[in-house]
Amino acid sequence: MLTSADYREMADRSAQLAIASPAASVAEALLALALHYMTQAASRGSSTSPQQWQSQSPLQGFGD
Repeated sequence: MLTSADYREMADRSAQLAIASPAASVAEALLALALHYMTQAASRGSSTSPQQWQSQSPLQGFGD
């Protein structure tokens, strides 16, 4: 069974792939997957608060 840390890692990887994807539809699907993984991590008692997750997100500062 996957842990909250596993889901956070998969969310990170999905977001990184979305950023690197030149196809908007693929990037959108990967970001939706990352959101799903983050939700799964939270439902499994993630010790990381949403504010901490946001500060660790690879999307933060993207496009600035």
